[in-house]
Amino acid sequence: MLKRVMISTVVAGALVGCTDSGDVNLSPTNISGSGSGGSTAGSNVCASYTESGQTFQGSFDGTNCIYSSLFSSSSKPITVDSVTFSNFGGKHIFEDSLFIGEDVNASAAQAGKRIPQEGEGTRLNIAAGVTMVFKNTDGYVRIARGSQIFAEGTANSPIVFTSDEDAILGTATESDRGQWGGIQINGNGRTNKCHDGTSTGSGFASKGSTSDFAATANNVHNCHVTAEGRPATYGGNNNAENSGVLKYVVIKHAGFEVVDGDELNALTLNAVGSGTTISHVQTYTSQDDGFEMFGGAVNMDHIVAVNVGDDSIDYSEGYNGDIQYAVVVHTSGANRCIEGDNTGGSRDDGFTPTTKLRISNLTCVTSNVGENAGTNPSGKGSSEGPLYREGAFFEMYNSLVTSYATSMASNECLELDDSEGPQTIDAAQAGTSKASSNVIACGEATKVGADAANAGFDLVNWLAGGGVNAQTPANSNTNNVLITGSDVAADAIGSVLEGTAGSRAYLTAASIKNGSGTQVFDQSTQLFDASTLGSIFKKPTYLGGANSGDNWLDGWTVGFDKSFTP
Repeated sequence: MLKRVMISTVVAGALVGCTDSGDVNLSPTNISGSGSGGSTAGSNVCASYTESGQTFQGSFDGTNCIYSSLFSSSSKPITVDSVTFSNFGGKHIFEDSLFIGEDVNASAAQAGKRIPQEGEGTRLNIAAGVTMVFKNTDGYVRIARGSQIFAEGTANSPIVFTSDEDAILGTATESDRGQWGGIQINGNGRTNKCHDGTSTGSGFASKGSTSDFAATANNVHNCHVTAEGRPATYGGNNNAENSGVLKYVVIKHAGFEVVDGDELNALTLNAVGSGTTISHVQTYTSQDDGFEMFGGAVNMDHIVAVNVGDDSIDYSEGYNGDIQYAVVVHTSGANRCIEGDNTGGSRDDGFTPTTKLRISNLTCVTSNVGENAGTNPSGKGSSEGPLYREGAFFEMYNSLVTSYATSMASNECLELDDSEGPQTIDAAQAGTSKASSNVIACGEATKVGADAANAGFDLVNWLAGGGVNAQTPANSNTNNVLITGSDVAADAIGSVLEGTAGSRAYLTAASIKNGSGTQVFDQSTQLFDASTLGSIFKKPTYLGGANSGDNWLDGWTVGFDKSFTP
């Protein structure tokens, strides 16, 4: 509201008298964010930008910077070249959303308005050690196509995005998910919700061989998908696009349902390209997914998801990207460590471009908690390991999936499902999907939902190299180990992770053992050399996401100091 905003002139004589023509000339004004404080000229440390002759700046209350909806909101995106949030010792508090860059939707693009490409939009800069606080549940960060975010923290000074209840009031607990929206980055990458010009593309019936990825008469492409949350647009033809950097960033208490039936994720990556850097990022206590990729080809390394209500890592819509070193911990209610879908809902599972995640060095610790159960119920499903379905493809290496529960009791820890068609298991049979050097240590280690054509598919045999029947042909999978049933050690979690019953262990044990105390996986000889895959992958020296010799989570992540309380 205007009455809550302090308006001060930045030059003397802001209102100049009438000219001969009768016009009134106004000099540039400084519009500060609301707040009970304020500041004198020259002492305001808050972020600012100048647009159409007006300077918009947060209000400094002596401790923190407060930004009203006149600074930024869902209806007032910042569209200047750049805006910077410095580390001045206090917090940056937003009374509305922080929308960066102009969203060019399908109607505007078809009318000839250029779709901003890499770096053509607004650049958001956030200094190491900054805390960005959102007071309203429906507030969130949105980066438009062509705009960029550069949030580069360090292990000693991570950047935190969180709620008012957490950072200011101090009342947030681990049960408090969805206290604000989250971060949404929209890119110009490819998605199978746009037509690729082939007979398997999603728009072939109406568009034939005309691809949405091709340039039109008046624009760079014709791919426009409406994002979750308030209207925003993603999609394009550049899977290598750079949407910025997130490094040593923690996103807490996110996932609010910003519009009816539409929840945001802690970090949503919509058609984001591989030129973007996502490294050392944690999502903590979110209502919906932790990391979700809709199309694009963004890669990630050293990511963490703790107490995520729905899926910790979710990919779909033609996403083709890589992840190395990920730690996922279900502290109570949650759904899946990974959920992969090519399409979803009633869409054909075979639409192209197809969807594939390559992941190495995942630690996934489930809780055996069912939907709407446990100390922190999520209502999103039961705690499970990776699920690949709806035509999704995958390669999974050097990963550890287990359960904190007594005797490693669990729901399914690795599941492959055919859905509208047989594409998911077809890919496993053809060698498009692969798995090597993984340990599944769970009460229910595997589960299959096969199309009638794949009814004989044997997932356990597939992990062991296949060949048991025509539906499970021989393959290149090797060094996969299942620890289940009588093979589970008496100390259960301590046989695969460093820690004791009741602790939130996440570091891979030096020796992986079964119930008889026999080492069943040799980390010195049985690891898959992920560096042979190229891209971001390095040659690993241990199974799973982290170990005591490489505890890269130490010092900047949250949520590991509590006990495991399902």
